[in-house]
Amino acid sequence: MHHYQQSLVLEATPATVYAALTTPAGLRGWWTQDSDVDTASNVGSELRFRFGPHYMHMRIEQLVAGREVHWLCTAAHTDIEHFTRKDEWVGTQIVFRLAAAGDGQTRLDFEHIGLVPEFECYDLCRNGWQNFLTSLQLYTATGTGTPYRPAEAHPAVPIEQVAERTTP
Repeated sequence: MHHYQQSLVLEATPATVYAALTTPAGLRGWWTQDSDVDTASNVGSELRFRFGPHYMHMRIEQLVAGREVHWLCTAAHTDIEHFTRKDEWVGTQIVFRLAAAGDGQTRLDFEHIGLVPEFECYDLCRNGWQNFLTSLQLYTATGTGTPYRPAEAHPAVPIEQVAERTTP
């Protein structure tokens, strides 16, 4: 089985990218503003993300400051009428690996382990990840991403403020 993978270079330091992946404001800035994220920087914390009628709940499994973020999907619902399994994400793992790429850039190696072409949601999810990883790229470079925005969203916080809160 070949799971979904994507690599890209971001115009931001690993610390800035890590902040975008491990703070409520960061996650709301590039992925979805409709989320329950009290803290995204503690192993064992639960993260809840919504995209209209769809949702994913993640548990933080591993954090290595400035280098890696691992989540495990513990609950999911893809509200597509013709899908026979609406919870295909449950048990899959989301992995972000970061490495300095010179000149203040970061190489991101992203994997959604378990998201395979055999899943009904594969094409939808592959397109979603491509969209939101581009949003992460924009957010970390400019401070403005293209996250999912529900009718009543949480206010966006500029990336500079997110990075300031997480820098030791």
